[in-house]
Amino acid sequence: MNEPWEDRWREGRIGWHEPSGNRNLQKHWQWTGKRVLVPMCGKTVDLLWLEEQGNDVVGVELSEIAVLAFFEESELEFEPIDGSLPGYRALDRRISLYCGDYFSFTDGPFDAHYDRGALIALHADMRPQYAQHTSTLLEENAAQMVITVEYDQSICDGPPFSLGSEEVTGHWPRLRRHAVIDDTGNAPPKFLEAGLKIMHEVIWVAS
Repeated sequence: MNEPWEDRWREGRIGWHEPSGNRNLQKHWQWTGKRVLVPMCGKTVDLLWLEEQGNDVVGVELSEIAVLAFFEESELEFEPIDGSLPGYRALDRRISLYCGDYFSFTDGPFDAHYDRGALIALHADMRPQYAQHTSTLLEENAAQMVITVEYDQSICDGPPFSLGSEEVTGHWPRLRRHAVIDDTGNAPPKFLEAGLKIMHEVIWVAS
């Protein structure tokens, strides 16, 4: 799993990155004063937005290229920190990023969890392991926002992969379908070229 993603970061093939952050996070997130876990975070500016809402934000990312790019592009000074994985902490913001295999990260607990691109990036055989490991890092009744996509996978396969409601709630039974948005305009070019006509972004919330 690791090598293809590292190759994509090295080669700049990061079409999933949203330079302005995720609009649905900004519209639907409702928590402050939380310690928020953001798995497989890349260099997303969602980390900055979550911190600005009064949260302590911890991201985990496989690629050190992405981790260092986050600090550089955000113009944040940072320092190394200890943890189950090598980590870096912003000096003037409550943001820490750990670099390495997410399944080796054990620095919980967290009382909130944000996932925009992790679950939908994983093949079906990896998603149960990801969800189970994430759950071990979360406090009971932790706040959660998980963003998935839904589309006709017979036309084009992911990543990002289409996840149905039964699978999502099978991983986290407390999640409830909160909002559904037409996100066809942000579909990967390969999807549109294959003839995909509609893709939805689905916001799942547990509080």
